[in-house]
Amino acid sequence: MTGTPAFMSTAARIAFEEGRAYVQSPIDDMESFYWTAVWATLNNTKSLSTTKQEEKWKRWLATSNNDRRAVTQEIDKLAFLDLPERECSPFLAVMAPMLHKWWELLKNMNVKWTRAWKPVEAGPPLPKELLFHKFAYEVVPMYVELLEGEKKGLQAFSQPDVAA
Repeated sequence: MTGTPAFMSTAARIAFEEGRAYVQSPIDDMESFYWTAVWATLNNTKSLSTTKQEEKWKRWLATSNNDRRAVTQEIDKLAFLDLPERECSPFLAVMAPMLHKWWELLKNMNVKWTRAWKPVEAGPPLPKELLFHKFAYEVVPMYVELLEGEKKGLQAFSQPDVAA
């Protein structure tokens, strides 16, 4: 297994740290993408200032799974506040609701994956491969739908800076 531990899915990272084999799922891939998005959000160069809390969260992403979970929990708290009440960088204020929804989606899909994987885990390769692709085809459109729902807020930060 290879990759940067800060961006690995929780299950893959635990297996990596324990030195044991692990079969990666499409949910792991999407969780890895989630951690990359959290990192990119906290390190966004358009955010002219970050809070001390955000600086701490940046460090936590590279440490333990418990610290990464704590970052997600803190972002979740921001997601439930009205925009003016969010004491964080402007980009994180916009991203917090999407990151919260994404994390919830991942948790739900991971439960479904675990239930579906158990019956085929010890069997031949073909059912495993089919299950992998079924979930990959299911989770990617869900993510695209999530992005589409957050399009307006995301576009506000994707516009090029215009010189005055």
